Amino acid sequence: MGGPIRNLERTREALLAAGFQLIFRRGFQGVSVADIVQQAGLTKGAFFHHFENKQELGYAVVDETIRELMMNRWIHPIENSAHPAKAILTQLKKVIDETPEERLALGCPLNNLMQEMSSIDTVFHEKLQSVLLMWIDETERQLKRAKQMGQLKPGVKPRQAAEFIVMAHEGFFGIIKGLGDKRIFRSLYESLKIYIEAISL
Repeated sequence: MGGPIRNLERTREALLAAGFQLIFRRGFQGVSVADIVQQAGLTKGAFFHHFENKQELGYAVVDETIRELMMNRWIHPIENSAHPAKAILTQLKKVIDETPEERLALGCPLNNLMQEMSSIDTVFHEKLQSVLLMWIDETERQLKRAKQMGQLKPGVKPRQAAEFIVMAHEGFFGIIKGLGDKRIFRSLYESLKIYIEAISL
């Protein structure tokens, strides 16, 4: 019951997963449709049943895979925290501690694609910007919650703090990618910790 539909869904999921992994490792322009179908263990016919071209798959990777990744990595784990600002810091450390060094060396998939594609493809630019703004919006929402609970200093502006925190996260991953050394995270983490403590009560 529902077998063919479910099989189509699984095929599409497999193509998105393969596309995401390859784009993350090589960049969008370094990947072909042939690479994606080989990685997924599928045929080009299966690919073109779901996506008109590689560009369309790339857009879907941003809309679905990367958007979900950002929410699962940075927002959902802190939504029910009693101390949202501290939880942001704790989650960053958890992600760094649990991510293999070779994966950290690849940087952030959102930031990588923004650097590669935003200036040459307006649709990519709009979709990537939407994900970035979502991350900032959701971080702001958590910081507003912290302020309502009396955990942030009165003068703290949650939007401004959210923008800085997201920029700091993206900077962390860019520096780690550039230096190829996970140990640099300690100084980056300590700097953000000083900031979080400075705005907290």
